[in-house]
Amino acid sequence: MASLSPMQRARAAWIAFFNGESVLWPATAVGVVVAIISYVVGTHRGDIQVDVALVSMAAFLFGVLLAFTIVRMRERLASVQELVAKGNAGLLSIHQLVAVFHPPDRDRIRAMIDDHLTDQIDYRLVDYHRATPSYLALLEAVRDLNPVSAQHQAVYRELTALSVDLDSHRALIEAVTGQEMSSLEWTALLLLLLVLLGLISVLPGGTILGALVVGTLAVALATLMILLRKLDVLRWHERVTIWEPTSRLFRSMDLDPYVPRLVIESGRFFPVGRIRVVDYPDPYPDRSRKVITLEERDGSGAPLVRVTSEASHDSGPIGADDPPHA
Repeated sequence: MASLSPMQRARAAWIAFFNGESVLWPATAVGVVVAIISYVVGTHRGDIQVDVALVSMAAFLFGVLLAFTIVRMRERLASVQELVAKGNAGLLSIHQLVAVFHPPDRDRIRAMIDDHLTDQIDYRLVDYHRATPSYLALLEAVRDLNPVSAQHQAVYRELTALSVDLDSHRALIEAVTGQEMSSLEWTALLLLLLVLLGLISVLPGGTILGALVVGTLAVALATLMILLRKLDVLRWHERVTIWEPTSRLFRSMDLDPYVPRLVIESGRFFPVGRIRVVDYPDPYPDRSRKVITLEERDGSGAPLVRVTSEASHDSGPIGADDPPHA
């Protein structure tokens, strides 16, 4: 697939809006609407002292709730990113340690590590539990290794300890990702935001300068809400905390990075070099018919060379030095 279809683009645009990936046009639209209302309403308003008192109360409640929620969501995001990094480090250690075992066992474990990493990428971070089957299969294969020498036994003990740590990290990730904002919290914040925007829109008294100031304030408030949404869905700073480290992890395993096309075309991450680009023809979370294409990219978002034709979901891992799969 060279690019997304019109239906996929429309769906991607809606998802980008819903998940807070689009910032400029939603915030600007809110600011323009509030500025127009402020100018049109003019002096047709109630008692200015009452309006000011109501604005003060609404601003205080909204500010306290928003600040508290942003701090909580940032702490949650930092915890998830740290645990994911530890989990990836554990997978890299397993990839390196199994080198002492027989080639069939080594290659099988390494292929299962790649399968698990791609499974994790196929699903949103808030749905981390969906990659559990591939994770359990990997750990079962690691624990089923048969050490036949002193070196094997020493490495096997390390692998067992790593598997215990990975179990702990995974349990914590699933617990933390489940602590997203509730619908009650979103309802309270949105209601306070609407009340606040409605009240501040009538304060300037119909002046052009006042309408511009109020519109700018509305843009700032909308931007903060979008920031909160990005934190809630664990998308804040994902390029430097998720995509770039994961791409380096694949490279260190002599594998081509695995990136969804939607991530590239939405501007969330522009990979460089040879990568596996995955397309999902079915709605989320159905990944049964995903299509993988090996491409060369220069970091601009457009493929330089398509190295292979489309690869099916059942294809094995494509290594950095391996021939492409048909």
